[in-house]
Amino acid sequence: MEISGKVVLITGASEGVGAACAEAFRRRGARLSLAARSASRLEEVGRGEALVTPGDLTEADVRRRVVERTLERFGRVDILINNAGVGLYVAASKAPLEAVRRMFELNVFAALELAQLVLPGMKERHSGAIVMVSSIAGRMTLPWLSLYSASKAALDSVADALRVELKPDGIGVTTVAPGYVTTGFQSHVLGGRPPAGLARYQRFAISAGHCAEAIARGVERNARTVMAPRSGWIAVLAARLFPSFTDRQLARINRNLEQGE
Repeated sequence: MEISGKVVLITGASEGVGAACAEAFRRRGARLSLAARSASRLEEVGRGEALVTPGDLTEADVRRRVVERTLERFGRVDILINNAGVGLYVAASKAPLEAVRRMFELNVFAALELAQLVLPGMKERHSGAIVMVSSIAGRMTLPWLSLYSASKAALDSVADALRVELKPDGIGVTTVAPGYVTTGFQSHVLGGRPPAGLARYQRFAISAGHCAEAIARGVERNARTVMAPRSGWIAVLAARLFPSFTDRQLARINRNLEQGE
């Protein structure tokens, strides 16, 4: 898809990958509609040019307002980037269900409803793109982020369903599976703290800009899946082909992380 001139709605756009996406799509000539909780940060990212709609996307009326304001300003949404998400560093056996529900509300239900809200216009134009920013954790469950992994696996499944449903309508659906990205993700989780030893894996991290560029290129070529970095496919393939071995390795890594090794 040619991005220049397209109207792009980006959620979670106040920082991290969302803010980097705003820059990547702006450079390609897109017109931007940005949504996140922080009004001041959205204004900074929008540079006085983008439409900004602050609010909590776990609330249905905020989701509707984001789309309605975008349609009022631009008349359409060509590309939806469902980037907003939150994590939870608590074991599945101990996690408070209210926090789990809130995480699923943002990571899954908000993304699904926003897609449903923009689809009528896309179907009418027989054109559009929906991007679901998931995680490598949606392809293989990370024990230190087990329920976050579950929410991203659900998002992956939603994206797969939409891709098949919308193909006859000329609408593309891209799933993005980032690995470790240098963002403020760990400081915004709904509960728990990252294991002490997780910091050692920062050397494998990619920047938010790197991830955003991969997303933009994925939209341009109507990619089914974007893995960032591409080396993440090795871990995913190993998990699928050798599940028992992968389980043992992840259990070992998890023990080491908990011990700060």
